[in-house]
Amino acid sequence: MSEPTLEPRRRAFFERASGAAILAVDWLCFGLEWQLGPLSMAVMSFAAFAATYAVVWKVQTRLGGDDARRAHGKAFLGALAAAVPFPVAGTVVGGLIVALSGLQLPGRRG
Repeated sequence: MSEPTLEPRRRAFFERASGAAILAVDWLCFGLEWQLGPLSMAVMSFAAFAATYAVVWKVQTRLGGDDARRAHGKAFLGALAAAVPFPVAGTVVGGLIVALSGLQLPGRRG
């Protein structure tokens, strides 16, 4: 009798915590539609980039097991998505982040 073989689960590009952080920082910075003017928009974009970069890099190196170079690349992509001055959650970019991190959409079973 042969034993069933278990195929290893395919790893997502981003860890779930990274995907959640990207979307959360983006929503906090741009989803609330702050009305503070163009200078604050630039400051908020920089803050969103810096915060997202730091969190995604840490998550990818600690939880994802990525080496530093790969984690920096993923952190840069995630930070770039969070730093655009509009909420990405309802866009194609937000959908890609959800898909690449293996997050579950509300009401979806799988």
